Amino acid sequence: MQQTSAMEVGISVMDLPQMLGFYTEALGCREVRRADIPAALSAPLTLAADGYLCVWLQTPGGEIIKLMAPPTAPQKLVQPERLTEQTGIAYLTFYVDDIAAVLAAAEERGATLRSERALVTEGAGAVKLGFLEDPEGNVVELVEALAG
Repeated sequence: MQQTSAMEVGISVMDLPQMLGFYTEALGCREVRRADIPAALSAPLTLAADGYLCVWLQTPGGEIIKLMAPPTAPQKLVQPERLTEQTGIAYLTFYVDDIAAVLAAAEERGATLRSERALVTEGAGAVKLGFLEDPEGNVVELVEALAG
């Protein structure tokens, strides 16, 4: 069977400084690399016609989020009321130690709460969870494991 390695997620952004601040300051990611991707590479790969700046962020768990900033800002994605109403990647999940603190930090950096603040599930493996939209409308789920 073919092996795969860690997954990376790419997010096109309109305002790189704001999004970089959100993912580093609110969600604890750290910048590990940045590079200008030329049009000669980005156009044939159907990423961007005129190249873009790519910033690689590593999550506390080791995953990579790539923030992609093209010279012309992309259109903002409009999320449906219910995430299962359209196809595609619906949200990113971050497991956190203190959902209340992360929600507060996220809102301070431009996030919008999308669900209840911290809904608690019941039974074995109970968690607190909530959904927000980052400053550009990408949906992020926060999950805090509960002791028990």
